[in-house]
Amino acid sequence: MTREYPSTRTILRVVGVLLAVGLGLWLIWVSRSVLTWVGLAAFLAVAINPLVNLIQSHLRLRRAPSILLVYILLAGLLTGAALLLVPPLIDAGQELTDKVPEYAQQLEQSDLVQRLDEEYDLVNRIEEETTSALEGVAGPDTAFDLARRVANGLVAIISIAVICFLLSLYGRKVREWTLERAEGRRRVHLEHIADRIYRVISGYVVGIFLVALTGGVAVWIFLTVVGVPFAPLLGFWAGLSSLIPLVGATVGGIPYILVAFFQGWPIGVASIVFLIVYQQIENNVFQPIIHRYTVQLNPFWIILAVLVGATILGFIGALMAIPIAGIVQVVLQELWAWRQEQRTAQLMPPGVEPPEVTPPTDT
Repeated sequence: MTREYPSTRTILRVVGVLLAVGLGLWLIWVSRSVLTWVGLAAFLAVAINPLVNLIQSHLRLRRAPSILLVYILLAGLLTGAALLLVPPLIDAGQELTDKVPEYAQQLEQSDLVQRLDEEYDLVNRIEEETTSALEGVAGPDTAFDLARRVANGLVAIISIAVICFLLSLYGRKVREWTLERAEGRRRVHLEHIADRIYRVISGYVVGIFLVALTGGVAVWIFLTVVGVPFAPLLGFWAGLSSLIPLVGATVGGIPYILVAFFQGWPIGVASIVFLIVYQQIENNVFQPIIHRYTVQLNPFWIILAVLVGATILGFIGALMAIPIAGIVQVVLQELWAWRQEQRTAQLMPPGVEPPEVTPPTDT
């Protein structure tokens, strides 16, 4: 028997494909920051699209002026919020920095902490690390790094705003052009994919920010009522942490629980009870409402997507992980439905239309 070996042309073709794939992956890795900007811009473009359509229809404006008007409204809201919130947050942060030595002295009076301090010098380490974390940004040695980060942040914000504007302006035309390239059942499936992806992104973006706003305000009100200091700063951190699915409320609750215990055991216990109650409300009221307008994912896939996203892109990756996982699920479901229709069509007699296969619903 003679063995057949691949020809030199086949080997070169395989090597070329592998090199092309490797080059593509390398380019994606190198340009990951730009791709992140594009992803954020796409999410924002979908999120502001209902407001743009509302202004366009009621004020009889064209698409571009409507988008600019939305930008002006959002810029005004963000500026007003910054002027209203930033000064109290800065004052609370400075006050918390000054309180660190006092909290360290209170810790020294605990028997458990005294034993740990004798063995590991715990109190001094906690005081040094906390003070360094709170004062590091304002230190003179970090002035250059701070200026560089501010400049990079401005570049990123401007780039995301421009990309978002272009996607919002030409997104509908791109969608129509893509649908025109397909016919029959393929066009129907593409329309389903586009509509469901739009629902995933818009529902998630709007819902998660409403959850963050509700969580931050609820924590601020609770801490103000029970008399815990630094309520604006701790409420802001709790709201910001709520953007992270599943674990955000817990991460945001740890700081205000620790500060509450310094005000007394009853207040600390009340803070723990508040966190547990609010988590139940968020998990059983807010999250189902969000999933009703997006795609329901198994908790295992949610936490896996969040961990992978956080590992790759940090906070932004954790924030974008859920809608990306939802988009992947939508595409896989529609591909499954299309493939089932293809198999059914092969078994049907000639001239008989195969029944439409509905993809798995978002349950």
